[in-house]
Order: sequence, then C-alpha cells, then structure tokens
Amino acid sequence: MKSCGVSLTAAASAAARSLGVAAGNDEEKMASGTATDIEEDFPKLTAQEKESLVGTDSSLFGFHRLQEDGARTKALLLKAVRCYDALILKAEGKVDPDIFCQLGHFNLLLEDYPKALSAYQRYFSLQSDYWKNAAFLYGLGMVYFHYNAFQWAIKAFQEVLYIDPGFSRSKEIHLRLGLMFKANTDYESSLKHFQLALIDSNLCTLSKAEIQFHIAHLYEIQKKHRAAKEAYESLLQTENLPAQVKAATLQQLGECPFAHIG
Repeated sequence: MKSCGVSLTAAASAAARSLGVAAGNDEEKMASGTATDIEEDFPKLTAQEKESLVGTDSSLFGFHRLQEDGARTKALLLKAVRCYDALILKAEGKVDPDIFCQLGHFNLLLEDYPKALSAYQRYFSLQSDYWKNAAFLYGLGMVYFHYNAFQWAIKAFQEVLYIDPGFSRSKEIHLRLGLMFKANTDYESSLKHFQLALIDSNLCTLSKAEIQFHIAHLYEIQKKHRAAKEAYESLLQTENLPAQVKAATLQQLGECPFAHIG
C-alpha cells in the first residue's frame, strides 16, 4: 500500500504543477497579512457551528446541496474556511495535519478545487500515513476527476476501495471509475465498474437508470449493436424512467446502426 501511496504523492505534485496550483499558494497569500490584522479579524466558530461540522468530509460531495438548508450550509463552510485559514497563519507552521485535510474537504464541498488540492497536498506532506485516510483519498480523487487527471484519480479511488471496501461512497467510486475507464477505452474495466455500481446499495449522484444508459452506450461505442439495442429497449421498460433518460434512449435507438437489427 505505501508504495502506491508514494505514487499518489508524486502524482499530486505533478498535477499541481500542470494545473498551475502550488502547494503553498494559500499560505503565501495569507502570509501577506500581518499578525495584527489576523488578531483584529480572527473569525471564530461557535460551539454549535463546530458541532454542525462534525463528520463533514469529502463523502458529502455532490450530496450536501440536497439539504433544504443548502445556503446556510454553504455560509457555514465559507466561515469554516476563513477560520482554518486564519488558524494556519496564526500557528506559524505548527499546524495539526488534520487541519489541512479538513480544509481540503471544506474547499472541495465549496467546489474550490485549486484550494482543495493545495490543502490536500499540505496534508499528505505532513501526515506520513495519509494513505490510510479513505476520506482524504476520496477527496483527492474527486479533485483529480474534476481536472480530468484520470490516471491519478483512478489510483486514488482504487486505494479507497482497497483500504475501506465498505466506504460509504463506494457506488460513486465505481460510477466514476466506469466513466474514466470508458473515456480511456478500457471497456472491460468500465463495464465491470458500472455493473458493480448497479448492485451497490449505497447512495449515488446518478440514478440506476442513468447507469444502465451508460452501459448501453458502452455496448454501442464498441459496435455491439444488438447488445446495445437490447439494453436500450430494456431501459425503456423501466418504471418511472426519468424524462431526460427516456429522451436520450429514444434518440440512441433512432441511430442508423440499430435500424437493421430485428
């Protein structure tokens, strides 16, 4: 496992360079202020806010928006980022690595990917056994996925499944692995992960019907027209099929390669 973890470290550094994100960017920006400035405007989380943030990590990515109090959650996350940034500056380099990990989670949930990557980098540079932290690896994988750095995202997600097979977002990981392997034309691996996503009972940002559509399309791009047609037609029999999926399915069935298949 550690050898794989080292590869992720190297990948993260390379990703930061290629994406124009330096690990110390945020600290350098904060260092431009004075200690007096920080003391005068040092944000503090209330006990209730701290309690609300307990358990807030990368696993909420894609799901926290579904809450009715989404605007309030965003405001809390923004405040938490300000507090952690100020704490890091005030600590003058003596910071618990978990602070950087949590800061990475907050920024990921806010979809501030450069800052999330920066914080995650600081975490694994300070935490020797970071590769045991499934939420960190998942968050890092999500950042890489966003930047289409599929090689590194795949490694991060595979490590999550290795160290924590029961991870709460395993279905989301299988979905994204399916999408990435599909993009990389590794169709066998793509199908395997789409099928694993279908049988996984955990929550996912895509519905079962949408995953089935991806499988049908996977057959289509491999020119397995009969299998694709059968998969699309089976999908149309799904009860309460979302209108968008139904429209896309009908469109694909109308394409020429299927016309001659009885």
